[in-house]
Amino acid sequence: MMRNKKIAVIGAGIVGASVAFHLSQHGIDVSVFDKNQPGTGASGHSFAWINAFSKQPRHYYDLNYRSMDRWPRFAEDLGEDIGLRWGGNVTYCSDPGEGRRLASECERLNSWGYSARLISMEELSRFEPNLKIGQFHTGIYTPDEGHVLPVKVAEACLHRVQEADGKAYVNTLVDSITQSADKVFLRLEEQEMEFDQVVIAAGIDSTKLAKTAGINLPQRRSPGVVVKTKPLPSFIHSLATIYLPRISKEEKEIHIRQDIDGAVMIGAGDQESETEDDSQEYANKLIQRAALYFDQLSGVEAIRVPVGLRPMPEDDLPVIGFSPGHNNIYLTLMHSGVTLAPLVGALAALEMVTGIPNGDLDPYRPDRFAFKN
Repeated sequence: MMRNKKIAVIGAGIVGASVAFHLSQHGIDVSVFDKNQPGTGASGHSFAWINAFSKQPRHYYDLNYRSMDRWPRFAEDLGEDIGLRWGGNVTYCSDPGEGRRLASECERLNSWGYSARLISMEELSRFEPNLKIGQFHTGIYTPDEGHVLPVKVAEACLHRVQEADGKAYVNTLVDSITQSADKVFLRLEEQEMEFDQVVIAAGIDSTKLAKTAGINLPQRRSPGVVVKTKPLPSFIHSLATIYLPRISKEEKEIHIRQDIDGAVMIGAGDQESETEDDSQEYANKLIQRAALYFDQLSGVEAIRVPVGLRPMPEDDLPVIGFSPGHNNIYLTLMHSGVTLAPLVGALAALEMVTGIPNGDLDPYRPDRFAFKN
């Protein structure tokens, strides 16, 4: 193990920042680069739900479940308020067919060791007295889930990196990566910097950056929009997140959370809204739909949030590990970065420091894309 290694991490989103933090804990000389401010890319557009609820196949569920368990210790190690809030999630529906699906999902989660149970309309009302439940058929309660503020996590990670004499180059674009037998070179706008290893954790930009080093890292397009409000008096009292039923077959279900500062976040569909419509009209429409369930949102105007392009590997599973034929370029690309950040950061750092592969990461190795065009 070389404790004096110089490692660059490209990307200061929640995953890259976690990798950098864990590397610094091993005594590595870490430099972090981001073309913007920490956590303001896909991390800043995330619903930031910490969960393993719908994660499949089993090995991917296990990875998320283990990382959920690491979040309390990770938050403690960071030593700052990162907006971490537990309380669980309730997903409920009004449609009998959807109800059968939720009941089946509950059985699967229990068989995999996840804490989940069906919840009655009366119990949901006791959890959230302000919620206008409407029609209720089936609800599932998963008590161990929570949410966090990814920007604050990324910032806290970089603070700890800098305390350990690491460096943070924000608003700094890395144009390309080249390498020799034992070194990696980052080309910036006006200079070239040399490192022993580099981590590519640049979200949607990872594909283009990897290509400059001759690495194939395919992604599919995955736009997302979240809607936020200004801080409001607390009205969601117990649950961290709530997935509300569809109001029609044409509309996706919406989901809602309230941060510790009172700001409300709303999306539609699977976590963030799967849309490229980031207009004020769309944002206000989601607020109006949410107001059907919470009177406290009536008349509230949304804060417009630009569409974010979320990292999404071609086969939907994370990409974690050294690129084939590039033993000094490590890749971390994934969609569920908020849930996975503590565990992936720790395991990736350990692999880079020790050189010993972790078998738990074998399903996510980059070599599955090595020979695809």
